[in-house]
Amino acid sequence: MMSNLEPMLTTLKRETLSDQIAGRLRQYITAEALQPGDALPSETKLADLFGVSRPVVREAFRSLAAQGVVSVVSGKGAVVKPVGGELLQMFFERVVTSGHSTFSELMEVRKPLEVQSAALAAARRTAVQAAALETTVTSMRAQLTDLAAYAEADVELHLQIAAAAHNEALYLLISSIRTAMKELVLAGLSRRTSQEQLDQVQQFHEEMVAAIIQGDSAGAAQAMSAHFDDALSFVVDGENV
Repeated sequence: MMSNLEPMLTTLKRETLSDQIAGRLRQYITAEALQPGDALPSETKLADLFGVSRPVVREAFRSLAAQGVVSVVSGKGAVVKPVGGELLQMFFERVVTSGHSTFSELMEVRKPLEVQSAALAAARRTAVQAAALETTVTSMRAQLTDLAAYAEADVELHLQIAAAAHNEALYLLISSIRTAMKELVLAGLSRRTSQEQLDQVQQFHEEMVAAIIQGDSAGAAQAMSAHFDDALSFVVDGENV
């Protein structure tokens, strides 16, 4: 297991030991094709290999944990984590809160991702996923009078669609942006001043789900695109107030 780690033991620059070790360990994880749940060598073993103290290795583990690469488990040491969207979510949240981008700009980023998600879901969804989508969208109509509950269901439905696309990278991107913008879903609903406008949101969702269940990729993509155009108009109006 150590075969691809030892050639990386080049001379380290003393000023950034933990960062350099973290970088070597990222290379090691890739070179050894380690899978989620696989353990890295122990602190003691790595300290001996790199010629540093255990606290330096421990700091490298902390850095990798902060990056979502590993988790430090009591009794097992550092264990490789599954690929997740935590860092992407933090990035999108920071983009919005720092003022470097607007909600409408992120909506424009989301639109092609979710249109593709709907098209792929129509082609790839399982029978179980189709049934779950139908259950969720049916329950949403009864929640139109409770916008907070409807917003939660809205997010859940879109994530179900992304999961049904069976593309992990696409799912991570969509879930990261949607979670970062969760409050925007509720804000957009709140800006709709009539029951007719709220019913239109539900209609878009029902059309999307119907097309996905029928295996109609073009119809699902069209319904998702129309939904985003409608939602974006309310986001832009809200930002211009």
